[in-house]
Amino acid sequence: MLAIASCCLFALAVPAAASQDAPATLLQRAQNRAEQFATEFPSMACTERLEQLKLSDGSKVQEHRESEFDYLLLVDASSGDFSVEESRIEKKHQKLPGQPLLSTTGFAVLLMIFLPRFSGSYHFEQLEPQMLDGVKWARLSFEHVGTKDSPSVLEVSGRQYPIPWKGVAWLDESTGQVHQIESDLREPLEDIGLVGLHSLVRYGAVGAASQVWLPLSAVIDARTRHQHWRNTHTFAGYRRFSVETESKVTQVKGDTTGKQ
Repeated sequence: MLAIASCCLFALAVPAAASQDAPATLLQRAQNRAEQFATEFPSMACTERLEQLKLSDGSKVQEHRESEFDYLLLVDASSGDFSVEESRIEKKHQKLPGQPLLSTTGFAVLLMIFLPRFSGSYHFEQLEPQMLDGVKWARLSFEHVGTKDSPSVLEVSGRQYPIPWKGVAWLDESTGQVHQIESDLREPLEDIGLVGLHSLVRYGAVGAASQVWLPLSAVIDARTRHQHWRNTHTFAGYRRFSVETESKVTQVKGDTTGKQ
């Protein structure tokens, strides 16, 4: 069974401040927004819907499953590295027989590649702006460099393999907010049989619930030599998540008879 996880581990680090004599570059603005996102997104809860498809060579659907979860990102800040884990509490599941399908997690936070913890593992280049959905977006291409850290791993039979990404991000020029990230394998991972891996993750404003744009959808398409899967995650119903605790102190009544 293939399991693909994105952004399993990251650390928050303050990016170097831009010189007062020069405006921040697009990459620096993206780094700042990624840092804000990493701080704020774990305080949000939402509903995640997942559609899993197993496809034939002719893209005919062989298996189809749908699930719905209460979704929350959990962050462990007890050490220098912040470990990230997705919490999914199942709400609705289409129970069908069949083999396990492709498991994909963590793609909602793929923009973590802009965090200083990982941005040093990529070569970035600013491209010409492009119209998308009627809006003109700035663009940054990225490509994983050598064997440096990757925010994504592929797990096969209990072993983890870093995923070397290359792709393009569409961003708001003035703020560095990421609207869309499209990525592919830099090269096939032939030794484990993964010949193609494509992801398309979209972000957007979700009202007054958050100061940063949050994940709206993530589509992941994976191919091995003999199999083809497509998973679609959608995120909606964002709300602030908080844990409230209440403690009460009650007085323990003693012996009031006066007996010793």
